[in-house]
Amino acid sequence: MQSLYLVRHAVAADQGSWSQPDASRPLTEFGWQQALALAQVLGRVRVEAFRASPTVRCQDTLVPAAHTMGLAVEDDPLLFETAQATDPGEARQMLRGLVESYLPTGVQIAAACSHGNVLLPLLEAASPGAGARCPKGGLWKLELDGSTVGSVSFIGRLVPATGKWEAR
Repeated sequence: MQSLYLVRHAVAADQGSWSQPDASRPLTEFGWQQALALAQVLGRVRVEAFRASPTVRCQDTLVPAAHTMGLAVEDDPLLFETAQATDPGEARQMLRGLVESYLPTGVQIAAACSHGNVLLPLLEAASPGAGARCPKGGLWKLELDGSTVGSVSFIGRLVPATGKWEAR
């Protein structure tokens, strides 16, 4: 069995007050706390490959985990906000493509960070209802059997209001 962990980027600077290009919008202080919490969780499962949308907020969400394991976060334009699937069939095809490209021979555990509008259809394609909730800093585990998703589970996230890990 192989695993793919999907992550929605951590809390970033407010889009409405950010005057620079959106792709350079950074994590907030709390977003960095979420990234560190994710690093602890992902460190326990020994992720072997990290990929993220080429936006600062997605890259930085995975940087603490990747650095802990001596790895880099690779850019993946397929995870950029404009890559969202527009229908269930397209989402299933995109998910299959991600699984096949992320888990090449030898890699058992990979993590990918993207945006809510990209992840929601992918989670729904993996398992109806899995994308019902897609919070910032959220972490999902997809158990894979080849290119087939066997199960999807929401692992949790560090909640802004409480600063505590929520696993539901």
